[in-house]
Amino acid sequence: MGIVQRFGWDRKNDAFVFTMKGDIPVHVSWTFAIPAILPFLHEWSRHPRLALTHTVTFAALLFLSVFLHELAHVWAARRQGIGTQRIDLYLFGGIAWFKPGAASPYGWAWIAFAGPLVNIMLAAGFSAYYLLARPLLPVDPDGLFSSPPPRPDTLLEWTLWLGALVNAILAILNLLPAFPLDGGAIARHLLAPRFGTDAAVRIVGFCGVVLSLLRFAVIVPAATAGILLWIPPSFRPNWRAFRAAGKKKPVPQHPA
Repeated sequence: MGIVQRFGWDRKNDAFVFTMKGDIPVHVSWTFAIPAILPFLHEWSRHPRLALTHTVTFAALLFLSVFLHELAHVWAARRQGIGTQRIDLYLFGGIAWFKPGAASPYGWAWIAFAGPLVNIMLAAGFSAYYLLARPLLPVDPDGLFSSPPPRPDTLLEWTLWLGALVNAILAILNLLPAFPLDGGAIARHLLAPRFGTDAAVRIVGFCGVVLSLLRFAVIVPAATAGILLWIPPSFRPNWRAFRAAGKKKPVPQHPA
């Protein structure tokens, strides 16, 4: 039997659903297509064929990168004896929902780190193939730093360059110490044995609040330039985690 066993459309949740080997359902929301379409909207009026090529290529790379990221979480959790309920792919990325299970703090940290690690490996792989695929540029006799940066001139080179860029961004953003990112889970589980769970959650929540405010230093200039950009982390989950630590109400839990 193949890896994908069943597939269909979930009308209730407006999502494409397929079941992987091991009875792990994967829900792909229609909103997952939004970040794949938006970057190339400006090309459709002038170069529709090129826009279609860019959109399809970027959508495939984004799906591959996020899906493999979540599969890495599933694999790492299985190594810890923890099953997976389902995988969701939606507007802001992906989430792997795990079944109840026990693991050490370092085990949970490894589960969270497995996703960004795959993106790092993919970024390195795409970069290596890109450097091999693109022709060598002539060296400027006036100096190495006076030449313009290399540009991808073919579809293959552009795809490899974009694959490296997408995975590098996914790895960097996911490693930020904030909720609900993988970096927040990693930091929480690594800090908990030394400082306690409440203090660890408070530290990560505080870092997330700071990062959620600092991100506007990028979002606002991009918006003034006509570029709509969304960068994690969000303020609300980190503020809630910071406020909830040490209180009787449960601390928000964040799947990988």
